[in-house]
Amino acid sequence: MGIYSIVLGVVMLLSMLSTFALVLFTRRGANTLEVLMSVCVTISNSGYFILSCSRNVQEALLANTLAYVGGIFLPLLIVYILIDYSDSKVPTWFSIVILVINIIVFTSVMLTDRLPYFYAAVQFVPGSPSFLIKEPAQIYYIRYIILAVEVGLAAFFTILTYLGKRSASFRLMVTYAGSLFGVMLVYLSSKLFDLKVEIIPFFYLICTLMLDYVVARSTIYNVNLSVQEKIDELSTFGYLVLDRKFKYVGSNAVAQKFFPEIKNSRIDSKIIPKDYALKDLLKWIAKNAEESSESENSQSKFKKAIVINDRSPSERRHLECEMSFIHFGLFKEHVSGYLVELIDDTEQHNMIESMSFKGESLKREVERQTKRAKSMQMSTILGMAAMIESRDNSTGGHINRTSACVALFVEHLRKLDDYNMSENYWDSVINAAPLHDLGKIAVDDAILRKPSGLTDEEYEKMKIHAPYGAKIMSKVLEDVEDKEFVRVATNVAHYHHEKYNGTGYPDQLRGESIPFEARIMALADVFDALASRRYYKDPMTYDEAFEIIRQELGHHFDPHLGRIFISLKKEIIALYESFEHTDYAR
Repeated sequence: MGIYSIVLGVVMLLSMLSTFALVLFTRRGANTLEVLMSVCVTISNSGYFILSCSRNVQEALLANTLAYVGGIFLPLLIVYILIDYSDSKVPTWFSIVILVINIIVFTSVMLTDRLPYFYAAVQFVPGSPSFLIKEPAQIYYIRYIILAVEVGLAAFFTILTYLGKRSASFRLMVTYAGSLFGVMLVYLSSKLFDLKVEIIPFFYLICTLMLDYVVARSTIYNVNLSVQEKIDELSTFGYLVLDRKFKYVGSNAVAQKFFPEIKNSRIDSKIIPKDYALKDLLKWIAKNAEESSESENSQSKFKKAIVINDRSPSERRHLECEMSFIHFGLFKEHVSGYLVELIDDTEQHNMIESMSFKGESLKREVERQTKRAKSMQMSTILGMAAMIESRDNSTGGHINRTSACVALFVEHLRKLDDYNMSENYWDSVINAAPLHDLGKIAVDDAILRKPSGLTDEEYEKMKIHAPYGAKIMSKVLEDVEDKEFVRVATNVAHYHHEKYNGTGYPDQLRGESIPFEARIMALADVFDALASRRYYKDPMTYDEAFEIIRQELGHHFDPHLGRIFISLKKEIIALYESFEHTDYAR
């Protein structure tokens, strides 16, 4: 084995290690397309290594096929990643056509020794390294046309992000598009100068190492401040996230209400403040970061009180700011960014100013701390639910859609005379909806992330999420004073898979012995499963989903509740269509 082959072997091993690192050591976890991209690079580099060591034409042709996995599918995967990052959509027929053409090209490479459509002829040259002399045929040139289309698409979606979409990182888009352009440039250069050794494996290795960095770096871009939009709606706290260079990463609606200038800030760019309070806040963040860096202490938290809208007494707000550090990766001391929590302290501030009686001031402070503790507790639980959803490949925006659907349904039910429930009960049902699948924390990733239907044995293991969710709920909420909410949330988690005819799980409850709140949740949960896309199925039409609900009245669902749910068909469809251009589209 020659030196060149040994070097290729090292490149192949480094590519494998990079792929494992991508999956195992990134806190966010790479998405499917990014993992496939890294796997393609590893397969291709394995092919180049085997080709250099080949002893006959059969081994060389097999190795050449492996090497072409990256050359054919890597550009396509990068295009799909760019489409995903730019939140764009392409026609289904176009995706199918371009995928089929790439598969045909790869098949022609794989069958080179039988079908002379990609190479008209090949000649094996043994040596150190071994290589193939190839005479191109028709499909070989068609491949250049496909590459030109894919490069054009990459450029289009990157420019589209720069011109319009603020919620995607243009720098990351350029990184992916630049990788594709770089691969094409290296490939064309090797052909132009007729190099006898392949240099593209080395560039592939650079690309996959860069992919590891991009995925680890993008951890900070997934900081969704209250984990998901639903938590933002429940929270009175604002959040602002900056990276380690004090560039804008993200914020929630409450923070944008306090500082409207944030709305116009572009990700990966520094905020340009005009308001004095925002300038003061950003200077304070930079000062704390500098002091922590000098003392090598990135575990501290800093607090500061600021006043906004000071020129307008009616709109003046007193904010309590708390700054902490964001860490990621294996090295906990490494700071990747800064998180600032903004709490509206106006009411308490005004109360303390206007009340001379210290006992009243202390009472208000205790109430504020209690309210904050409860809100933080709810945010923690909802964060757990969102974490479970991120592990489950089948759900997408399931938590947000079902929560919104339950809210719409409950708001209608509370106006009817059919059910005599307290206002606190109805509010508890709405607040409990995002927590219904909390028990999935007990389900193995191999089952949660399986991209196809479950076996009977796997389905039985999946069922444990219902009783386990109730157990978690009762434990975590045991100190919450609102016992009705605790009961409702526990029942929703425990019994939302029970069926009206007694064939559900985990306890085979029947009819009205199933808690009322669980019967409400079951309708929203099943409707979303039917009407939404899953890895193993396309979404049903709304008419098809409602027809199945209708057929299951008295079997799966409470017939009276189900008829009310179906009567809201127009409103529910409008709700789902409102998600169409968001992260929670079905």
